[in-house]
Amino acid sequence: MSLAQRLSVFVLGLLTPMVALASEERGRPLHFEEVLQSVNEHDPRIRQAVAQLRKAESKTMAARGAFDPRLEGDGKILTGAYYDLRRANVELRQPTTLWGSEIFVGYRVGLGINERWPTYRDDQTLSGGEVRAGIEMPIWRGGLIDPERAERARAIQLEEAADQALSAARLNLELAAARTYWNWVGTGQNREVARALLDLAEQRDAQLRRRLAAGSIASFDVVDNERILLERKAFLVAAERAFEKATFELSLFLRDSQGMPVVAGAQRVPEKVSVMPLEELSVERAIDEVLACHPELKKARADLDAAEVGQKLSRNEVSPELNAVVAYSRDLGDLTNTDLDFTLPGNVFEVGVKLSMPLLLRKERGSAGVARADVADKAAQVRLVSDQLRARTLDAASAVEAAQRRAELTDDVVDTAAELAEGERRRFEVGSSNLVFVNLREQQAAMAQMRYIEAVAQAEIERTRWETTTRVRCGGVPP
Repeated sequence: MSLAQRLSVFVLGLLTPMVALASEERGRPLHFEEVLQSVNEHDPRIRQAVAQLRKAESKTMAARGAFDPRLEGDGKILTGAYYDLRRANVELRQPTTLWGSEIFVGYRVGLGINERWPTYRDDQTLSGGEVRAGIEMPIWRGGLIDPERAERARAIQLEEAADQALSAARLNLELAAARTYWNWVGTGQNREVARALLDLAEQRDAQLRRRLAAGSIASFDVVDNERILLERKAFLVAAERAFEKATFELSLFLRDSQGMPVVAGAQRVPEKVSVMPLEELSVERAIDEVLACHPELKKARADLDAAEVGQKLSRNEVSPELNAVVAYSRDLGDLTNTDLDFTLPGNVFEVGVKLSMPLLLRKERGSAGVARADVADKAAQVRLVSDQLRARTLDAASAVEAAQRRAELTDDVVDTAAELAEGERRRFEVGSSNLVFVNLREQQAAMAQMRYIEAVAQAEIERTRWETTTRVRCGGVPP
C-alpha cells in the first residue's frame, strides 16, 4: 500500500467516529434527489433561514401587540389634611388603526372620609361613582401614521422578506448541492477511468516482460512502460484525492436522520450517467416571471417597502403634535345634600386639544434624512437585483443549451477514441506500432471519457441552475 493510500485510510479512520456512514445504503447508487431531500430536511442553513422567519413572525406579533386592549387601574387614600378622600379608578383602553385614535371607557369613585362633607377635589364623585367613555385622536402628527402602526407595517414587510429569504435559500442550496453532487460523481467516475488506465499499463507490463524474456523485444520498451506505469499511478493518486475531497464536501449536504454528515462511499457512485433531455426554453416568458416573482427580488422589494414605512413615519414626526379628546361622563348614586349636588349630577361632555412641538426639530429632521437615504439604498438594491436576475436568466438559458450540446458531442468522441486505442494496441501486439503511440491513444481515450463525464456533470449543473433561477412562486403557488 502506498503512502498516499495509507494516509487516506488513516484520515477516514479518524473521521469515522465523527461522521455518520450510511452503511445500510452502501449498495445503492446515490442520486441527486436523495441529496436534495437531505438538504431540505436537515441542512443547518435551511434551519437557520427558518429560525429567521420565526423570529420575524414573532416580531410581527409583538408589533400587533401595540393594539391590544389595556386595563388600567389605581386607588389611593388622601388623609391628614382638612379634606380627606378615598379614591378608586379603573379604565379600559383600546388603541385602533383608525387615524391613530384610542377609545376608552372607565369607572371611578371618589368619596370623602366623612361622606357628609365634600372634599373639594377634582376626583370627588357621588356615592355611586362616575362612568365615562371617550376617544382620543391625533389631529396632525400621528394621524396618517404613528410609531405603533409604522412598527406593525414594517414588521409585516420584514416577515415577508424573511419568508422570501427562506425560499431563496432553498433555491441557492439546491444549486450548491447540485454542483457538489455532480463534482462528486465526476471525480468518482474519473477515478475509475484512472484505475482502468493503470490496469492497462500493468497488464502490458506483464506481457512485455514475457516478451523480453523470450528475446522478442528490447529492454527499452519495458523501461518505457515502467515510466508510463509511474505516471498513471500518480494520476490515480490525484484522482483518488480529488474524489476524497469531493466526498467530504458532499457530506455537508448529505445528512442522516440526526442531521449528522454522511460520507458516501465510492460504491455509491452511479456507474453511468447521462444528460436528461431539456424541454424547449421560453426565455422571454421566464424573464417576465422571474422579474415578477423571484424570491430574491421579492425580498428586496419587501425591504424597500419597510424602508418606505420608516420614511413616511419620519415625515410625519416633523409635524406638530396636536391631539383632540372627546369624552362623556356621568355621576351615579344619591345626592350628598352638599354644594356638590349642583355640580356632580347630570351628563358632562368634554372636548379638548393638546399641542406639543419641538422648536428646532433637529432630531426629527435628522431621522427624516436617514430614512430618505435608507429608501434610496433599498431602491438601488431592487434595481441591482432585478438587473442581476435578468442577466442570470439569460446566462442560464445560454449555458444549459451549450452544456447539453457539448455533452452530445463528447459522447460521440468516447466511442471513437476507444476504438482507436484498441486498434493501436492490436497493432502494437503484431509489431506494427510502438509504445509511444499506444500510450498516446490510451490517454486520448481516457481523456475523452473524462471530458464526457465532465460534460454530463456540467450539463446537469446548468440544468439545475436554469431550474432554480426560473422556478418562482407566483399567485401563491410554491416553488
